[in-house]
Amino acid sequence: MVPINLTNAITGRNNDLYNRIKAEINGADEIKFLVSFIRESGAFLIADDLKKAALKGARIKILTSDYLNITEPAALYLLKDKLGKLAEIRMIDLEEIPFHPKAYFFRDGEKKRLYIGSSNLSYSALNHSIEWNYKLEEEQDPQAFEEFTEDFNDLFENNSIELTDQLLREYASGWKKHELIKIVEDEEDELLGDGKDEIKPRGAQHEALYELELAREEGVEKGLVAAATGVGKTYLAAFDSLQYDKALFVAHREEILRQARDSYQTIEPDRNYTFFNGQEKDASGDVVFASVQTLRKEKYLNKYFEPDTFDYIVVDEFHHAAADSYLNVLDYFEPEFLLGLTATPYRMDNQDVFALCNDNLIYEIDLKSAINRDLLVPFKYYGIYDPEVDYEDISTSQGKYVVKELEEKLSTHRRGDLVYKNYRRLGGESTLGFCASIAHARYMANYFNRQKGVKAATVHSSPKKGEFFMDREEAVISLKNGDIDIIFAVDIFNEGVDIPVLDTVLFLRPTESYVVFLQQLGRGLRKYQGKDHLKVIDFIGNYKRAHYLPYLLAGVNPLDRDYKKGERLDNLEYPENCEINIDFEAIDLFEEMKKNDPLEKRMADEYYRLKESLGRRPLRYDIYTGSDLDTKDFIRRKYNDVKGYLRFLNDLDELNSEEENWLGTIAEEFLIELEKTSMTKSYKMPVLLALVQKDKLQQSVSLKKVGESFMDFYKNNKQHQKDLNNKRHKNWQNWDLEKFIKEAVRNPVKFLSKREFFIHDEINKEFRLHDDLAPYLTDCLKEHLLDIIKYRKTRYFKRRFK
Repeated sequence: MVPINLTNAITGRNNDLYNRIKAEINGADEIKFLVSFIRESGAFLIADDLKKAALKGARIKILTSDYLNITEPAALYLLKDKLGKLAEIRMIDLEEIPFHPKAYFFRDGEKKRLYIGSSNLSYSALNHSIEWNYKLEEEQDPQAFEEFTEDFNDLFENNSIELTDQLLREYASGWKKHELIKIVEDEEDELLGDGKDEIKPRGAQHEALYELELAREEGVEKGLVAAATGVGKTYLAAFDSLQYDKALFVAHREEILRQARDSYQTIEPDRNYTFFNGQEKDASGDVVFASVQTLRKEKYLNKYFEPDTFDYIVVDEFHHAAADSYLNVLDYFEPEFLLGLTATPYRMDNQDVFALCNDNLIYEIDLKSAINRDLLVPFKYYGIYDPEVDYEDISTSQGKYVVKELEEKLSTHRRGDLVYKNYRRLGGESTLGFCASIAHARYMANYFNRQKGVKAATVHSSPKKGEFFMDREEAVISLKNGDIDIIFAVDIFNEGVDIPVLDTVLFLRPTESYVVFLQQLGRGLRKYQGKDHLKVIDFIGNYKRAHYLPYLLAGVNPLDRDYKKGERLDNLEYPENCEINIDFEAIDLFEEMKKNDPLEKRMADEYYRLKESLGRRPLRYDIYTGSDLDTKDFIRRKYNDVKGYLRFLNDLDELNSEEENWLGTIAEEFLIELEKTSMTKSYKMPVLLALVQKDKLQQSVSLKKVGESFMDFYKNNKQHQKDLNNKRHKNWQNWDLEKFIKEAVRNPVKFLSKREFFIHDEINKEFRLHDDLAPYLTDCLKEHLLDIIKYRKTRYFKRRFK
């Protein structure tokens, strides 16, 4: 440790505040910090020392602010992760009053000291910067010391709010990196490990790790992390899995597995890493990197692995997980925790991926937030109107354009010339063009090379390579070295390959998938020396969903929006320092397309898309887990002045004959009641589930059965238990069946019985449905009841933190 200069004046340079504070923390029994902002680097410096002091009994209070948005969410997450309930952390709550204090209070027995001056809690402020601070001991000026102490106590107790998990999430979701932070970034990167042997969590990774641990404490066994390309999902998975003895990393491309192994090795080089793929079959590693194409085969699963072989499983690019190849793997293994990684949380692209993770979206940082936080470079988007292709003339199959027809329309001299002209006008030095098919990519490479003299290559998966073909690694190196100017590719660069040198991307095909659009955009957003933005040149025609593009760029899920007449695109809030330039003709096209895209039509389209995907009629739970539209729109919108999902199905002529007979009867009213009944707690769910006995919907069940259902619902599912972890249900873990019966009757049974459909028979000790429902208690009504409970339970216990 650097010798501490014991003068009371601390001026920086050769006399830093950090060593003073570190020494004080190690000997204090009371610690109070009052700072206008906290940076991740500052939290990193003192978090471990604070934890040691707290474990020795020190009382710790930290008061900070969101002044100018300089306090970094990662700093607060780091402190909460390290300290938990060992410290009180609060945010100042004084509106319209600037908050500038920097003070550090310490008490050691009877001795009290205060360091006050210019240093906030950051690496640069505590080390080397010219910062003036003064050490004040109580005996030097008791009156001043008392005034400072009393004002701190008043601010802490009466003018601040507790930094709860929810408050922190809200702060993090809207946080943008302040320009002041960027000034000291390089110096602090050195402290945090960039370019050094030891790699530590950074930024959003702290947030995700905290939320993952919190989720597991609440009983979550499967979870999804959605993070934009370039945020560091693989490092996040590596950090999170360190606490487990044996882990499995699953991906569908060899490049992803190799890069993941390199990331893990950087963090923890002493662990044993092996591959399980087409070439290697080594299952002995502490971490096994497996190709899903190999792992899925039963002869390998059964020969090399037991279901509980792995404590922790990572599935990269989890939006592929609904495929049968992944389902074989996910159904076989029984890990303690399963982590899915994806670049997008959009349900319409993820199909039933949310269901595979029990709808636990544990953490999300989208592309917009990543740019706002300066994790990715901003973009300049050019939406070029493309009159050369009329997409209405192209056939569709299963909701997608027929590739053969699409490539014919895109592979023309006039279209190629339009692309070249705008590439020359707007493009940079290193370009990646995304094409609709291999034939389209070959045409573009030939056109650019032979017609325009631009050095271009193709990258694709066909064994018929063609004249300008390069494999992926060769093409990336050639682009970086300037040997070629542009790569024309077919989806092959969406995942698993980093090309930071890219400064231009061309979208040469229609956007049919949200996840693909965002992945391809993200390919060029990685930071690179000398690159201050990415140029995006998008050729826009009258293809389906073209009018969704501005919303995707603004980080808005298009299906979440109920388009309003006259809504202006310039009202959208785009990421920091991004520019959006769209041809007027394309804007006019968007407005015209919006007129033909009302909410009711989008709901119907979503329903039929899900029906085709599932191979059956979707119900409420399917809508919730598979659509980006709010399920409440399907359930609570008015249809002929009647609310409910049955009426939505009726409008689409999707009811069976039995369900048609329910319309206008107590059966329909019963289902509507279940759909809309208030659910501030989950207590009603096990009571309703008790009505299904021996796979039949019963008109009445004993209160004993209700109590058993209540007890099973909470005792056998840790995630449900948080609803009983309160003062009223103290020591519920020790309740016997009679106590569960009593609690079930006291609240949910009593409440439900106020509705006309339910009866609490106190004499016969039964919970019954109204007699008028008796003719309708069929398997069909049972399926609707279970569907509503499943949907509402999933929605209630969802973990959507953004």
